[in-house]
Amino acid sequence: MSDNVSNTSHDVLIIGAGLAGLTLAQQLLMADPGLDICIVHNRRFPNPERIHKVGESTVEIGAYYLAETIGCAQHLQDHHIRKMGLRIIQTEGVAEDDPYRELGLSFYPRHATYQIDRGKLENYLLGLVRPSITLLENNRVLDFERKDGVNAVAVRDHDGCIKKRNARWVVDASGRGRVLMKKFGLQKDSGINHSSVWFRVGGNVNINEFLASRDPANSFLDSSERWHSTTHLVGRGYWVWIIPINEETTSIGIVFDNAVHKLSSMSSHPLAMSWLQQHEPRLQSYLEAKNFDVIDFVMLRNYSYLSEQYISADGWALTGEAAGFVDPMYSNGTDVIGLANTMITNLVTKPEGPLFINQMNGLLSEAYAGFVDTHRHSYDGFGDWNYMFVKTNWDTTFYFLFMCVLFMNGKFDSVAYIESIHGKIAAFYGLHHKVLEYLKQPGSVAKDYELADFINLAGSIQEYANGAIMADDKSDEGISALLDYHMKILEELAASIMETKTFDRNFYGMRERLMAEEAMARAECLCPA
Repeated sequence: MSDNVSNTSHDVLIIGAGLAGLTLAQQLLMADPGLDICIVHNRRFPNPERIHKVGESTVEIGAYYLAETIGCAQHLQDHHIRKMGLRIIQTEGVAEDDPYRELGLSFYPRHATYQIDRGKLENYLLGLVRPSITLLENNRVLDFERKDGVNAVAVRDHDGCIKKRNARWVVDASGRGRVLMKKFGLQKDSGINHSSVWFRVGGNVNINEFLASRDPANSFLDSSERWHSTTHLVGRGYWVWIIPINEETTSIGIVFDNAVHKLSSMSSHPLAMSWLQQHEPRLQSYLEAKNFDVIDFVMLRNYSYLSEQYISADGWALTGEAAGFVDPMYSNGTDVIGLANTMITNLVTKPEGPLFINQMNGLLSEAYAGFVDTHRHSYDGFGDWNYMFVKTNWDTTFYFLFMCVLFMNGKFDSVAYIESIHGKIAAFYGLHHKVLEYLKQPGSVAKDYELADFINLAGSIQEYANGAIMADDKSDEGISALLDYHMKILEELAASIMETKTFDRNFYGMRERLMAEEAMARAECLCPA
């Protein structure tokens, strides 16, 4: 059906064939192979590999969505780098033998996540859907209007000719083009005052070559593949990402609070290197010595924004960066794509879908608000190692025990169920907000703990939470009971941060206790009456 221009009436017209648009088309077709789908894309395929798109790292929800929901597991395993989790490194001084601190894994986590080459992945996704869709390349959606329950869409081709196509649903997946957000005036401020610059180099930036302390206490000494992590070098008001795209390409980005650092100080590659020389001299001197080719350079001022609405009864919806972008710190971009696309698939393919439009908007708004809560006014503390220890481990444990449980056990497929537990969801977000507000207080954790320089997540409460995502009982009742149990864990952790100041002890001790209690409970269930 690809490039078929004779059929001009569709069930769904998707604006944009990037990651959000292509995964949505695949998810829709998997739910209903009979759907007539048209994708209007402003470029021509195939994408070049190493295409310059932000969003090269996945975490648990996004990786699960790509692998299991969309069916890309084998492709990810064969053609992309498995990620060794998030690695936080705080450097001090200039000399190569000066100390540094590190928090991360010495092994691959239980649930596979990936560093992805976006061009390669999107080409593969197009191959999955192309036989079943109409693809209009080098075309642009100019506008549309709703008439008699159908959207009449004006599409301009590469020759400038404008033709109309009809669609029951129009989905904007145009990324920062934000076609519908601009059309309806939906954009709103997220309250996050951050900017970023990033560039790719033609080479493998291997942290083992310039951050490899021989201290016997370094539990990462034998982690030869630790460079497969998404590495964040952190300091007050900023973090620097190092993401391997493949063996020959690395993405490097500087993300910062505009109140602490200035975009003008790093608005070109030479300026960015000078900024790194001042703030991350080990990375800068390593890059200078390697003299890698610089493939490209991009900057974004005030990158964060939200939408007032995500789905409309008037036959349109938003997904991906066309729906909003919060912050790249935890690589949640593909997570939000998976959540929005699942809502849109419910909407289009289930008879009861349109009845839950208000609930879907509420759910997406809450999810975005939760991510905003996580990142707003947080960067100023990144120079404090105790703060980073508590903040990153709380955020990640919360994510595993709450959002991952709902998504990776398939509960977002039922908006009715999600609505039925709205009180539980609100309680999770409320607890998260309470902890984050506490952490924003100056000195909230600065002197509470004496931490090791090398903190391995093995045996920690975060590792426990990662292993507690998948439920044996995936029924509504089973997931509700699991969420109640996880809330008790998070409440204890929150108290150890805000009240007893024992988070450092709970970080390892709580996992051991919980696993012992759960083993005892299982043994009691097996005992004959």
